[in-house]
Amino acid sequence: MAKPINLKTAAARIRESRSSTRSASPFFLLCGAGISVPSVPLAWQIEQECRRRAEDLGLASGDAPTDPAGGYSYWLEQAYPDPDQRRAFFRDKIEGKPLTDANLRLAHLLVDGRLTRLLITPNFDDFCSRALHLFGVPHVVCDHPATTARIDLDGPDVRIVHVHGSYWFYDLINTDDEIAERARGHFDAGMGELLDDLLRTRTPLVLGYSGWEGDVIMRALKKRLRKPLKHQLYWFCYRAAAIDALPKWLRDNANVRFVVPEGEDDALPADRVFDELLRTFKADAPPLTRDPLGFLAERIESSAPQRPAGSPPDVYYFEDVIRRIRRAAELAGEDLRAADKAIESVRDAVRRGRYALAARRANGASLRSWKPDQLRALLEALWPAVTRGGRNAGEDLRIHDAYLRIVHERPSAPVRAGRVAHVHIARCAAIFRQGHHRKTQHAVDEALDALRSELKEMPRAHQRLMVLKARALVAESRLPAALAIYDEVLERFRRGDARMRAAQIGAARERAAVLHELDRHEDALQALDRLVRKLSRSNAHRAELAASLALRADVHRALGDPTRAREDAKRAADLLSASFNGSS
Repeated sequence: MAKPINLKTAAARIRESRSSTRSASPFFLLCGAGISVPSVPLAWQIEQECRRRAEDLGLASGDAPTDPAGGYSYWLEQAYPDPDQRRAFFRDKIEGKPLTDANLRLAHLLVDGRLTRLLITPNFDDFCSRALHLFGVPHVVCDHPATTARIDLDGPDVRIVHVHGSYWFYDLINTDDEIAERARGHFDAGMGELLDDLLRTRTPLVLGYSGWEGDVIMRALKKRLRKPLKHQLYWFCYRAAAIDALPKWLRDNANVRFVVPEGEDDALPADRVFDELLRTFKADAPPLTRDPLGFLAERIESSAPQRPAGSPPDVYYFEDVIRRIRRAAELAGEDLRAADKAIESVRDAVRRGRYALAARRANGASLRSWKPDQLRALLEALWPAVTRGGRNAGEDLRIHDAYLRIVHERPSAPVRAGRVAHVHIARCAAIFRQGHHRKTQHAVDEALDALRSELKEMPRAHQRLMVLKARALVAESRLPAALAIYDEVLERFRRGDARMRAAQIGAARERAAVLHELDRHEDALQALDRLVRKLSRSNAHRAELAASLALRADVHRALGDPTRAREDAKRAADLLSASFNGSS
């Protein structure tokens, strides 16, 4: 397997491959359930819900398969035996749910068209189609094998192909038998044929897709990868560990490049991938967001009936409607002040995924005469950049500094204390990721001082800042000082909500690691024994349990107990494998 690459490198390579072909794009997008989270639950969440229903109602029979795809299919069919029941179940999960950022970004990328205008998806939801409708873009949808012959793979239109159907119809494909039937191509013009034709000339960019073997997509890919590809296939992984769950024939193929988050414990969500692709291809913001009134006028004008000169108006007076909208657009433009233009320039950068540019534009605004509502609008415009971040820690830091500059320069700016705390925490984390551990400690102290009057009402922020300082001290090998902070964290924040309790578990494990580093192995073992017993009573923190077991294995080795070390290491590996497979 080739060494995985990061997102920025992958986007640059994709851009170069695209620029080398003057005709149709050599790529298409292959997007799975990851682009519709959290509006639609993932497979493991659906499996759990179906299992509870089947067991509660006495519907289950036989033994469930142990593989993720088989378990999902089994419990879905046990809970909802009839195809129409399953269709109704998915319709309830999808209909009326809000669009995700990833689907909006995906639609934006398809509208721009410089990368591709073709989406292949196993998803049942219509989120991407809804996003395209929102942007006013006509598109072609294929959600049944009988209609695949109508899809022009080289056409200029945006096209969406639902290989397993959509929630609208009875024939959506879900269970193992249904998936295998479609994959075998028992249709006159099946999805398998369409994918075979497509893969002969184009290569997928895969994201949000777990790669279950046996479905029509994976069968078509496996068949195509027996021969070399003209262009590299890029597979974007939510976490680096996702690679291990993919089949060997995919992992070891020389034409496949896996794209992973930069940090071992980081994630690479789909919307971040789309952000980078939008930045790399320099996509313009959708017309709807650049000029909403002008966009509306053009939409009505293109659809309203055309009247010969001198003829009576149509019965809906569309000509007058268009005139009034265009006049409103003119008045809005005339009334746009310098502050409003600055705010709109920040919004424009955010729409295009250029968050560092949004920060620069916000920094370039002179705030002296701004009114509170304008300051609020600027902070709101910059907030998506704060929460989504830049491409690296340096860009993140510039974005956070831009936000705090507004707050510090204009203390009367209407902003929630929780948001300011969020920015301080993220700023400290960005400095830590840069490897500036002494600066991280100073940044934490500055944040604690700036938030001093609100900290009592924000224990979670206080907890996170203290843990960041402890980690910076550990990185500088100032272990006794770090241990003192961990002790204070565990004592001060014993009570709290679920997120705080989860953070306390992490702090307890990190404290045990410090004890281990200080050669206080017996103390570390006692702390880990308590933590493992607590975590073993629940399935809520499997990743933390695995990390605690892995650390306890190291402690057992240090104490000369290789048998227990092997037992803990194996249990940790089994937990991680089960945790990943269950979330695919």
